[in-house]
Amino acid sequence: MVHEQWRSQVDYIITLVGYGVGSGAFIKFPFYCMRNGGGAYLILYTFFTIIGAIPCVFLEMTIGQFSQSGPIKVWNMCPAFKGLGVGSVVVTWMNVSFYTAQFTWYMYYFYHSFSYNLPWDKCDNAWNTPACIWNKIPTSNDKMSNTTSNTTSNTTDGGMTAAEEFWKFKTLEVSDGLHNLGGLRWPLVGCLAVTIVILFLWIFQGIKVSGKLVYITVILPYTLVLVFLIRGSLLPGSAEGIYYYIYPKFDKLKDSKVWIQSCNFAVISMGIAMGCIITLSGHNRKDNNCFRDAIIFCMIDSLTNVLFGFAFFSVVGHVAFQRGVTVEAFESSGLDLAFIIYPEVISALPLPQLWSVMTFLMFMSLAIDSMAPGAELVISALEDMFPQLTRRRWLSIAAVLLVLFLIGLIYVSRGGVYAMTLVDWYAYFPTTSVFGVLECIAVGWCYGTKRLQEDIRTMWGKAIPRAMSISFKFVCPLFLCVICCYSFYSYRPPKLEVYIYPVWATAIGWLISFSSLLPFPVVFIWTIYNTPGATMREKFKKSFQHSEYWDRSPPDEGVLDRFQALEALQNDTV
Repeated sequence: MVHEQWRSQVDYIITLVGYGVGSGAFIKFPFYCMRNGGGAYLILYTFFTIIGAIPCVFLEMTIGQFSQSGPIKVWNMCPAFKGLGVGSVVVTWMNVSFYTAQFTWYMYYFYHSFSYNLPWDKCDNAWNTPACIWNKIPTSNDKMSNTTSNTTSNTTDGGMTAAEEFWKFKTLEVSDGLHNLGGLRWPLVGCLAVTIVILFLWIFQGIKVSGKLVYITVILPYTLVLVFLIRGSLLPGSAEGIYYYIYPKFDKLKDSKVWIQSCNFAVISMGIAMGCIITLSGHNRKDNNCFRDAIIFCMIDSLTNVLFGFAFFSVVGHVAFQRGVTVEAFESSGLDLAFIIYPEVISALPLPQLWSVMTFLMFMSLAIDSMAPGAELVISALEDMFPQLTRRRWLSIAAVLLVLFLIGLIYVSRGGVYAMTLVDWYAYFPTTSVFGVLECIAVGWCYGTKRLQEDIRTMWGKAIPRAMSISFKFVCPLFLCVICCYSFYSYRPPKLEVYIYPVWATAIGWLISFSSLLPFPVVFIWTIYNTPGATMREKFKKSFQHSEYWDRSPPDEGVLDRFQALEALQNDTV
């Protein structure tokens, strides 16, 4: 089957950028900067992007483009490792379901952003409790009057802010634990259905259409971020926020955890070892220069995170100035940052409805840029295994998205946030780092960097720097091994605020983790057992050699000439 190809290489790069950046740039990166020394973390993040992320991305781009296939067929280059493709599909499936639920929540907040008064700004709503803390920032007149009500509300012990109560008691109507999923939140079910329809229309049109749509969904967030940055920089207190962001706290460099976390974010945030880069690269022309694309993609991705950080800290610095608190007061990550901190910050800005609409529109754009390639990967994997599905592709797309909708119903129940936290806690641990190491072993050691160099010469006629081959074989596996070991060392049972997950939930979490790891040893053993050979050693050796379905490139012209000359000499001798 011939893969559909991109209309232009710019479509490919833009799609990759949208996939790589995602909403994590706004809901995780600022938190890591706050916790790990500001500018010191930025230095380490840039360093590991160059020596760790670029080689891994280039490796996946190369094998995807050369094979012109999806995440499973690509491992015909080393059949024993085909379980990596199956495992990456499982991880990506979990990732897509996670983003689908997030997109649903973003849509819900986007809808409420058009309210005359933002519902997470005040405590006079039906869902608010008596202990609710009002978000409103006092004006200069309010500060002079120093009213008792504001003073009391901002010092209430054990209370929640209005934004927190809107998130928990209105959006989620959260239950008391994972054991009690409760009923469905029907407004969220409606948003989920709209999300699935959007995904279907996006994927059904094919990459030639979706490659143009990403111009909107990728460029829009950049435009809005620039608006945030420019407007935020003109507000009082923004300079303190930006200074906090870029000032390097070099004493943090003594902490090995900062080094490992910066390496982890630089490598894993690109979507490495999840199969999407391989799948998207499989739609390239074979003469495309992957080395150039890898550098461009990684640099844009890392600079985007830095740019988003400037926008975030400029606005947070202003709000901290208004509230008379430090920037550290806004240290939060993940769902709390997206659905509690951001709404609180937005409420403190002039024209909060406008800023809220732009913020959640941006989050929706970033989320769909990560969802669509992931869903495309799952569909491509099914088509790799069952080629007959390509005849009615719309049916396979509908079936995959229907299952995604049914899974999403768990997340939009009243206990869905507990399920999502559990999945997020275990879905990538330790799968992505393990798969990254195995990818480097499969390509760098089993397939061989010499063969890879020949394939690269065949595609675009140039060799890659020797340093890149060294990275495949030594540097990247070492970094990923360190990340994996640290993940086990720093492991702690799942927790959501004060809620401690029961033992049975932790057991389910480990099953989620091993569900993506298990395909590798199963397929590995099955492949060796079914490989032709008289002895087990011969079977083992053949299973590590590329199969007849792998489109191996011929040796370069000079090598071919030498072989032909040697063959002619032998014939003359005979």
